[in-house]
Amino acid sequence: MLTQEKTAPDMGLRRVIRANVMAVVFEVVVPMVLFYGLRAAGVSQWWALMAGVLVAAPYAVWAIVRNRRIDLIALVTLSVLVLSVVLGLLSDDPRTLAIREGWTAALGGLFGAWMLVTIVVGKPAQLTLGRTIAEIKRGAEGAAAWAARWDTDARFRRGLRINTAAWGGVLVANAVVHIVLVYTLPIDLIALVTNVAWFGALGCLIAWHVWYLRKENLDA
Repeated sequence: MLTQEKTAPDMGLRRVIRANVMAVVFEVVVPMVLFYGLRAAGVSQWWALMAGVLVAAPYAVWAIVRNRRIDLIALVTLSVLVLSVVLGLLSDDPRTLAIREGWTAALGGLFGAWMLVTIVVGKPAQLTLGRTIAEIKRGAEGAAAWAARWDTDARFRRGLRINTAAWGGVLVANAVVHIVLVYTLPIDLIALVTNVAWFGALGCLIAWHVWYLRKENLDA
């Protein structure tokens, strides 16, 4: 029987995808399911929200310990979770715990704003991010060859700017919508509506991203 040996780049890409899926499961899906499960069982909004915060914290800690380095995303997630617990203990208003959703979106919005700035100052963020992905998929030499197109290919430069603008715009818009929803929706609807809105927008953005990269031959 013939077996296909996995290359290091393939394994690296699989690890990245698996890590992101795990993060969504433990930081979004599990807390949301727990919240609505506890609410259905008659638990108060405050305790249901606090349970969702506490159940997400161990994964963030584990991600840092597993990688044996300070993972920026995990560190930000853990910081937001700690802030949520502190605010929750200082107030009996359950909306203080729901603010975690708004803070997370706001951080994403800041990242999106940075992406938009890079379009006009320096090189677009997607060049840096794309090179990281290319190194995972193709190795250092392949990543260098991909990034070198910036100096010689005008269509490549234009495509990366447009792609960066799309991601930055969606992240900023999501942050604004997310924060408004957190402060205006009934508490029991916040987790459901904000997550459906975000993953719906993200799904459309990723679909467009994949189509556009293929159309413009930008795939890292």
